[in-house]
Amino acid sequence: MKKWYNKLFLNSVRKAVEKFNMIEDNDNILVGISGGKDSSFLLYTLIQLRQASYLNFNITGVHIDLGFKINLSEIENFCKKNNVELIVEKTDIGNRIFNSDKNPCYLCSKLKRGALSRIALKYKFNKIALGHHSTDAVETFLLNLIYTGKLGSFKPNTYNEEKNIHVIRPLIYVNEETIEKVVELEQLPLAAGGICPVDKKTKREEMKQLLTQLKNLYPDIESKTIKALENIDTNNLWN
Repeated sequence: MKKWYNKLFLNSVRKAVEKFNMIEDNDNILVGISGGKDSSFLLYTLIQLRQASYLNFNITGVHIDLGFKINLSEIENFCKKNNVELIVEKTDIGNRIFNSDKNPCYLCSKLKRGALSRIALKYKFNKIALGHHSTDAVETFLLNLIYTGKLGSFKPNTYNEEKNIHVIRPLIYVNEETIEKVVELEQLPLAAGGICPVDKKTKREEMKQLLTQLKNLYPDIESKTIKALENIDTNNLWN
């Protein structure tokens, strides 16, 4: 990859880290690794950031095994090559969510967050890093608007006072298209198999398709929505 391209996305990550105070000296960060492109890019980016930063922080990967028979060999090799420990936590989440009457995506997300928090507490991590990016943030905004009648998305940095753990999203200024390009150019590791039974059949997938349609009409709608989330005019909201 050309150095300028590498510097471009790292600058976006640095901007997010500094603006939202995501990473500090001596942080012990647990990095959620699903096996997909976003989490692989997140791990790669944090490794790059640590090498190029004045900050001294530890990163450890964690994969929550949902029981979908996923092959992590490429990711395990990548972690070994970069001296990053990888924790694999086996769970019965996959079985539980598809034997429930509740929304499987919501329940899966909730149970995975719980598993991540338990591991963070057990091994004394003070921060959990997730691979949500700017496209995810806009899709979440659309989901809230259309299905719940609310204005909002997830925060770049959230703090659980009871558990004393921060959940950080360093990729908040990086879009999905950039991630796909970097993953391909750098040949970043991806897990094999383990496809979720409801993949491509969710409301989030609907929002992804809607956002694609909106981009055809308004190419900068994603960046403008991110800007709007940071520039809220409370005087003109009805609450």
